[in-house]
Amino acid sequence: MSVSGPSVLGQLLIVKLDESRWGTALERMIERYQPAGLFLARLGTPESAADLAARITRALDALPLLWLEEQGGSTGPLSAFLPTLPTPLSVAERGPSAAGRLGELIGAAMRLLSFNTNYAPMLDLANRDQRGNRAATLTFGSDPQQVARAAGAFARGLTKQRILACAKYFPGASTSEGHPPAEHGVVGKPMTRLWHEDLVPYRELLGRLPLVMVSNAAYKAYDFDILRPAAESTSILQGLLRLKLRYTGLAVADVTCTAEANDAAALADRAVRAIAAGCDLVVVPGDEKGLAATQAALENARQSGRLEAGRIDETGARLRSARKQIARPMGRISKVEIERLAREFEEFGRSIDPGDAARSATSAGRQR
Repeated sequence: MSVSGPSVLGQLLIVKLDESRWGTALERMIERYQPAGLFLARLGTPESAADLAARITRALDALPLLWLEEQGGSTGPLSAFLPTLPTPLSVAERGPSAAGRLGELIGAAMRLLSFNTNYAPMLDLANRDQRGNRAATLTFGSDPQQVARAAGAFARGLTKQRILACAKYFPGASTSEGHPPAEHGVVGKPMTRLWHEDLVPYRELLGRLPLVMVSNAAYKAYDFDILRPAAESTSILQGLLRLKLRYTGLAVADVTCTAEANDAAALADRAVRAIAAGCDLVVVPGDEKGLAATQAALENARQSGRLEAGRIDETGARLRSARKQIARPMGRISKVEIERLAREFEEFGRSIDPGDAARSATSAGRQR
């Protein structure tokens, strides 16, 4: 990837959209900024989702990473028109084969809709004392080895469908820390405990993960003197992730869930800090003001030398590697295939929890 021009800087960005409708404004924005990909927070109908993916692809010079966040449970976007899948925790308790099937089903649905990147699996550990709360059900458990086995199987299921997995939130922090690691917070665990607990799933799976989402929490074990978010920490990104763990995939920061998300200038500065520290991609809100500020800040950083040309080249090489693993969107969808997937979702849910599966099927029937 050449190191000049606004389209090159756009390749450092994943644009998150709250709306899932194609329009002139969205087309102009995509053509102007040429982001590496787009992240849809919600979906409309299966047909509109597939059509949107195809239109986005045609508007971009390079094959985009098209993101959803789906790992099971009632909050995922696929539940808009498919039966709700069991939670990751309930699936993990049935063993790796069940987790692999969950990943394969989600991957099949995403592939049918022409999406290719999943903001999952979560590798954070559940709090042993709060297994009943919602945050815990979104994890694969509190035992590091169980999480590694289940998340690994889930990621393999996605890979079978040519879907890229993006594990979250490196370097990990259990829900007992008081803040979801996607948000601000301080993790006080010593380095030894992180290594033998939270980092276990990453140590076992990084070689098979094409993308990793880096936490926005600060880690005293790695930045004791000057606390900074992991996504802006060279100690974590360069020292731990790249050198010690030898990760060669894409490291991603998400600034859409931070306090600065509605402040264009502050958001732009966070994006620059993340890229300069070692992240390859930054997920940013899909508004024109924020994108313009982010691109300007990246250009200023490039010209001043704060953002080195080598950093952009590294991202380009990693993006090319990731794009070899995904397929071009078709833009067409089969109603028969959607109905078949709905039956498979229901059957899988029934195999994990018959009561939940029945409720899911009833809910999906009302939605359709």
